[in-house]
Amino acid sequence: MAELFVDVGGTRVFVDDRGSRSTAVLYVHGGPGQGSYDLTASVGDLLSRHVRLVAVDQRGALRSDPLPAEPPLTRELLIADFEAVRRELGIERWVLLGHSAGAPVVLEYAVAHPDAVSAVIFSCPTFDADLTDRHRLPVAAKRLRELGDEEGAVLCEEIAARPDHLSPADGAREAMQRLGEHYLELFFHDADGQERYLRLMRDSELTDEQRERGMSHLPLIEPMYRSTLGLLPRLRQPHLLVHGIDDLVAAPAMISAYRQTAQGAQVVTLAASGHFPHVEEPEAFAAVVLELVAGLD
Repeated sequence: MAELFVDVGGTRVFVDDRGSRSTAVLYVHGGPGQGSYDLTASVGDLLSRHVRLVAVDQRGALRSDPLPAEPPLTRELLIADFEAVRRELGIERWVLLGHSAGAPVVLEYAVAHPDAVSAVIFSCPTFDADLTDRHRLPVAAKRLRELGDEEGAVLCEEIAARPDHLSPADGAREAMQRLGEHYLELFFHDADGQERYLRLMRDSELTDEQRERGMSHLPLIEPMYRSTLGLLPRLRQPHLLVHGIDDLVAAPAMISAYRQTAQGAQVVTLAASGHFPHVEEPEAFAAVVLELVAGLD
């Protein structure tokens, strides 16, 4: 395993490069600003026995250098950074693995640079945060009501019922965060999976300052509400969507649109996962990734 920094136009990004196989897989994290540590710490070794896994903390996030003031942070800039990393590492083509908010990034990447991408895996994707919010707000409302916060429950239901396309200004995230310490429950299949994730992050050597760097990616929340579903028919590489059965981010309407519009759509549902299947069911998640990769030979 090699940990290195790659210069990408005025800043450096942290890269975890492990495994020596000919097929390379680029992991694109979500969050926005999550960083790649939770993926590499949970399935990094499982995957790198069979592929070359390249996990990047996007510019400004986690172990990468703090985000420069300029240029503005955009998906296009992130894609340019990934291309710089690919060239620096001497990789001709790679498989893209995008989690959550990283999924629309890899979708745009695959469409814009088809010659650099051999396949695409969408893990618990959010192609349209409007659909995500409308799916999970009622679940948050039910939990808030159970906890005695009727005002918060009514607010979540009211936002979910608004007729216009939702945006960050509607305050869905803030409404759901009234759950406080129970907010994380929305992201996991059960308490064991949540504890596994929390323990993994507690046991890391990441500093509080590094974790706070993810806040610099808040400008990427607004683009999450611009649907990228319209790009799915333009995918030309092999691809699949994997999600946990209790994932509230990859809304059923989103998965249905993927099935209907992406040629050759494949959907894999993991039965004991929520939004972090690579942490909750690492062996099963790794098997899904490696099966797709094996089919490329």
